[in-house]
Amino acid sequence: MKHKRRNAVLAAALAASLVTAVPYFSEAAPAVSSEEASVNAEPAVQEEAASPAAGDVKTAAAEPAAQAEPAAASKPVTAKPKLNPITATEKMAERGNYTLYADKKSGNIRIVSKSGKEWLGSPQSDRKTTSTNKKYMDSPVHIKYTEGAEVTATYPLKEKGTLIKVTPVEQGFRVDYDVVTIKMKLAVEYRLTDDGIEVTIPENSIVESGTARLVSLEALPFLNAAKGSEDGAILLPDGSGALIRFKEKHAPYFAGYSQPIYGFDWNFKTQYNDYMDVSFQHRTSPKEKIAMPVFGIHRNGAGVLGIVTEGQFSANINATPSGIRNIPYYHVSTEFIYRNDDVIFIGNTGRVPLFQGKRISGDRKIRYLLLEDEAANYVGMAKAYRSYLMNAEGVKPVQSDGAPLNLRLFGGVERDEVFGTTYISMTTFDQARTIVDVYVARGITRLDLTLTGWNDDGQYGDQPDHFPVASQLGGKKELKALVDYARSKGIRLFLNANYVRVASESDGISKRKDSIHGIDREVLKTYESFVASGWGDPSRVFYLMKPQRMLDNHITKELQTYADLGVAGVSFAGIGDMLYSDQDKNKLTERQETAGIWHKALETYRSKLGATAVDYGFAYTFGEVDRIDGAPMDSSHFIFADETVPFYQLVTHGLVPYSAPASNLRDDSQVEALRAIEFGAIPSYELTFEETSKLQRTMEDRLFSSHYTDWIDASQAEYEDYRKVADSTINEQMINHEKISNDVYRTTYSNGLAVIVNYGTQAAAVDGVQIEPLGYAVVGG
Repeated sequence: MKHKRRNAVLAAALAASLVTAVPYFSEAAPAVSSEEASVNAEPAVQEEAASPAAGDVKTAAAEPAAQAEPAAASKPVTAKPKLNPITATEKMAERGNYTLYADKKSGNIRIVSKSGKEWLGSPQSDRKTTSTNKKYMDSPVHIKYTEGAEVTATYPLKEKGTLIKVTPVEQGFRVDYDVVTIKMKLAVEYRLTDDGIEVTIPENSIVESGTARLVSLEALPFLNAAKGSEDGAILLPDGSGALIRFKEKHAPYFAGYSQPIYGFDWNFKTQYNDYMDVSFQHRTSPKEKIAMPVFGIHRNGAGVLGIVTEGQFSANINATPSGIRNIPYYHVSTEFIYRNDDVIFIGNTGRVPLFQGKRISGDRKIRYLLLEDEAANYVGMAKAYRSYLMNAEGVKPVQSDGAPLNLRLFGGVERDEVFGTTYISMTTFDQARTIVDVYVARGITRLDLTLTGWNDDGQYGDQPDHFPVASQLGGKKELKALVDYARSKGIRLFLNANYVRVASESDGISKRKDSIHGIDREVLKTYESFVASGWGDPSRVFYLMKPQRMLDNHITKELQTYADLGVAGVSFAGIGDMLYSDQDKNKLTERQETAGIWHKALETYRSKLGATAVDYGFAYTFGEVDRIDGAPMDSSHFIFADETVPFYQLVTHGLVPYSAPASNLRDDSQVEALRAIEFGAIPSYELTFEETSKLQRTMEDRLFSSHYTDWIDASQAEYEDYRKVADSTINEQMINHEKISNDVYRTTYSNGLAVIVNYGTQAAAVDGVQIEPLGYAVVGG
C-alpha cells in the first residue's frame, strides 16, 4: 500500500509537469463557431460517423488542465448553457399513462408520462450546436442508399426540398417523407401502447423512383439520448450483455457499436472476413453475438427498452458514445437493413462490390417499453423483456425436476490418411454406459446426456443423413440399449444432429441442390480458420444447407427413427447460433424465412419426442426449446463498453434452462467457474472415453482435453457447488444483479436466495457475510 501511495504521488507530479503536452480527452463539446447559413449548402458527401475534428483536439492540447484551488478560494460558478427549445409540442395522442407530441417540421416525437418523465426523440441541444449537427440529431430517420458501388448516408432534413407531411392515425401519427433529391419516399408511423410506443416503417410506403436504392434505415437514432454528465447507461445485447456508462471524460472513440441481430449473415463473406481475394479469406476477430433483438438506454430515471418485433432478422443494433461526429450525446438505435452487399471476383484480380438487387421486404417495427425510476436500468429492462416474451410471444417456462449436470460424450470421427481414411472411435455406446455408471456411483444421477459423432462415419460424416448409426460404436442395437439404460436411471439422453453446416467430404448431399448460393449465384463455400492466424483453411470446406430442403428431405424423414430409438430429444447443431439467407435466383430465402423453418423443425420434434436443445440460444428458438447449451457467458469487451452484465440470464433463468460452455475447454478455470455460479448456469463437460491424443490429425481439434478420468473429480466438485444454489433456484426467476465493488457481485432470485461472488484476491465482506478470495457465498432463501 505504501508503494501504491508513493507511486500515485509521483504520477501526479509527472502529470502536472506534462499537462500542456498530454491532453485528457473528454466528450466533444458543441462547436462554438457560427452556424452555417443553410443546411442546403452542405456538399453532398457521405455522412459516416467521423472522428473528433482535428481543430478540437489541438485546442484541447493547448489548454492546460485546471490547477487545484486553495481551500479558501471560492470556485467560479459555471453558467448553464442555453438550450434550443423543445420543438415536439403539438399533442397528437394520449393513452393511459402517456401523451405523444409531434414536431411537424421534422416529424420527430416527444412522450410525456403522467409522472412528469419525458422521452425526447432528439435531445435539447446547446444553442451553439452547428446547424449541421442539430439537423442530424433532429431528424428521426437516417438513411443509407446506393446508386452503384458506394453507399451514401443522409437524412431528410439535410436534403434540399424534402417534403414532410404529418397525418394523425389511431393512437398516434404518421410521417411521410418525400426526399426529392434522390427520388425516394418512405413513411414512419408512431402509435402509443399501454406501456410505451410502437414505431413502424410500412413496406408499402417505400418508393424508389430514381436510381437511388435504399440500403438501410435507422429510426429514432437519438431517442432518450444523454450527455456524459447524466446518470445512466446504454445496454448492449452483446453476448450476455454489456453496459456503456455515461462519462463526462473519456478517451476519444472513432467508431461506435454496430452489430447484426442474430450474428452476421453467413451468405455475405464480407460480414465475417476483413480480407478476401480469389483464393484466401481472413476472418474478423471473434466476437460474441446478439442473441436477443433488444437494446436499451436509461438516463436520470427515464429508461427505454427497444424490442425489434418485425425486421429483426435483417437489422443492426447501433450504439454511439459521446464525442463521435463532435456530438456530445450517447445514443442507441436499430438500423434496418434493406440490401446487403458483398464482393465478387472476375478473373484473378477483379474485385467488384455488389448489392442485392431485390429489397428485403416486409414492415419494420420496434416496440419501445418506457421504464421509470427503479425499473430504469438493465435489470428492469430484463424483467420487461421477460414479461414481453411470456405475455406477447406466449413463451412458457420450462420446468426442471432437479439440478442437472450437462454431459456431452464424443463418439467418433474419421481421419484422412495417405490412402483412404481411418475411423477413430473415442466413446462407444458401451463405454458411454461405463461413464454414466461412474457418475451414478458418485451420487450424480441427474444427468442430461448428449451424444455427438454417433452417426455414420462420425462427426463430419455423411450428414445431413444421420442414419445408419455408426457400427464402430456399436450400431443401432447398442445405442437403443444405452437409451433404455439411461432412462432406467432417470437420465435424459439427447442425440446431436447437424442439418445446417456440412463438411465438403459428405456423401449425403447434392452440393448444387442442397447448398445455399451466394450473391454471385454460385454454391457458397465456407472455411474453418486457423486459430493462430485467422486465415481460412482450404482443406476444411463446409457447405450451408438450404433450410426448406433440409426440413422436407431430412429433418422430417428422420423424426420417426429418433422416436423409435426412444431418445428424450434431439440437440440441433447450428439452429440456435447461426442464421443465413440463400441468394439462389431460383428460390430466394431471407433470414426471416430460415428462422421460421428452424422454428418449425423444433416445434415438430418437441411435440413428437418431448424435448429439444440448441447451442447459444437465439431468441427465435424460445418457446420450442427445452435446453440451451453453451449460452453466452461474456461480452465482446469493446473498448467503449464498461462492464459485462448477465442480461441474457436475467431474462432466461426460470424460463428455459441453460448451460455454460464446456468446463474442460475453459481459458480460465477459476474465473469462469465463478462466472457460471454468478450467472446461474448449469455446468457442462464434453468428454471422451479414450485419451484425447487419439484425435490428432483429425478435424476435431477443439477437444484439447477430454479424457473422462481427468475430469471426473473436477466435474463432481463443480456440480456440488452448483447444486448448493440450483437445488433452490433452478426454476426461479433471476430478479436482481448488483455490482457491489469492482470484484464483488450479487445475484438474487425470486425466492429470496442470493449468491455473492468475489473475483478478487482479498476476502470481502457484504452485509456481514465473509466471501473468500475467488469464492462465493449463498445467503437467504
